[in-house]
Amino acid sequence: MEKKFSLLRPLDDVSRKIIHCVSCGNIATQEAIFSVDGATIIEKYCDSCSKKEFPITEP
Repeated sequence: MEKKFSLLRPLDDVSRKIIHCVSCGNIATQEAIFSVDGATIIEKYCDSCSKKEFPITEP
């Protein structure tokens, strides 16, 4: 089973619940979208962890 990164976007939490980062447990502010065997997986990350996990590279 291969997890392919698709997209990183700001977390839009309309329910106003506190959601925690899957890496460190801080308050999540970003959503990472992955594709796994035809399914879509959404993981939540804080800003710090999202920058570590998904660094932006300039061409």
